[in-house]
Amino acid sequence: MTDFVLGLASFVLVLIPLVVIHEFGHFIAAKLVGITVLEFGIGFPPRAKVLFTRGDTIYTLNWLPIGGFVRPYGEDFVKPKTEAELTADQQEIRERGIKNPKSVNQATPWERIIFMGAGPAINLLAALVIFVVIALIGQPFARADVTVYDVMPGSPAERAGLQPGDVILELNGAPVESADEFNAALASLSDETVTLVIERDGAVLEPIRLKADVVESANVTRAYVNAVEEDMPAFTAGILPEDVIVKVDDIEITSIKQLQDYTASHEGQEIVVTILRGGETLQIPVTPVKDSNGTARMGVSISPLQPAIIGLTAVNRDVRTYTRPLPLGQAIETGFNQFVEVPRLIVQLVGDIIRGEIGAEAARPVSPVGIGQLGGPVLEQSIETEQVYPILGFAAMISIALAFTNLLPIPGLDGGRILFVIIELIRGKPMEPEREGLIHFISLLFLLSLIAITIINDIINPIDVSNLR
Repeated sequence: MTDFVLGLASFVLVLIPLVVIHEFGHFIAAKLVGITVLEFGIGFPPRAKVLFTRGDTIYTLNWLPIGGFVRPYGEDFVKPKTEAELTADQQEIRERGIKNPKSVNQATPWERIIFMGAGPAINLLAALVIFVVIALIGQPFARADVTVYDVMPGSPAERAGLQPGDVILELNGAPVESADEFNAALASLSDETVTLVIERDGAVLEPIRLKADVVESANVTRAYVNAVEEDMPAFTAGILPEDVIVKVDDIEITSIKQLQDYTASHEGQEIVVTILRGGETLQIPVTPVKDSNGTARMGVSISPLQPAIIGLTAVNRDVRTYTRPLPLGQAIETGFNQFVEVPRLIVQLVGDIIRGEIGAEAARPVSPVGIGQLGGPVLEQSIETEQVYPILGFAAMISIALAFTNLLPIPGLDGGRILFVIIELIRGKPMEPEREGLIHFISLLFLLSLIAITIINDIINPIDVSNLR
């Protein structure tokens, strides 16, 4: 299946339903506050067919398959109608015999805020539901061989006989699936006696009991090398995956950021990197160079490595991914945690962009075409693995992004319309429809121009999705 077909399919499967859900939120809120909805449309005009009529609303199918819309009485998509523009609506209301119609202008300011804010709100709710559904039907978990990398002299781990290369299978009878999980579980059992089951040289040993005493040096974070980039200084110098960086020059590494900052400030200058490799301590000279984003780097992908409180450092080896459905209670908790994590990451991303820590290419705005380019490899992953969680997770993240985008206080968007209502509450009277309509019109022209530019850019300069495959 070609990239174009996959991108188009992901667009149809993800973005169009999310836009329809967004409009459905406005529709439900309008009904709740009593605003008359003349039409709920799937797709955009020209109209293809009237599906059915229920209550005051006709439900239509339209020729342009790019989402949907709600047409409330007294509003033209994003702006209130003038008296002259209301004539057509009033004529339609008379012809359809609608009794006691209520226009958007007749709604109270708070009713209008509910109406305008319901679209983003239902997108957020949809994302939460999707995350819970993923947890219920099966989401990916990583299972690794949690391997002892090194043991600190005089620590409880050394006294218990643990050795580098041991694989930790169980902690107090529970399987251990990642180093982070093992470290966190041990930290919660501080000063208690724990039982470990380990495998050494392919044989499972008798359970080992030891007290989870806290070792002072366990508070130091090391840098674990996940991968080394070819054609970068670290590769040339001989640093390897699974090395642990403990010092640069004579400075002990205590955090990932410390290592990154030190490297970034030594462009073109040789630094001596002290690493642990198995039972050896090596000192390797490296000269950082600028990467494509203009940041001086050695060329390694690193992650924090926190020693366990008992005085050993465990790493993940032979990581395998599998899916596991969760019971309802756990699924709700897991789905909620994943849901709140996405906005946190969005805020962090914005902060990184402002600070210049992310290059222009990675921070570029994305058009609907770009969303298709991002979604294509995700859909391909779902097809190849026969699992729905990749495309559902992508849909949940796009739904959250759609909600936040629409809440921006920009005229023409839901957030901009809410802003006008807030101004009305402060002034004590609404802005003239002609003036508000002009502001929305100008803003929409700008937004449409921006979308056109990003579409052209995404076509000419497609998003690099090689890391998603």
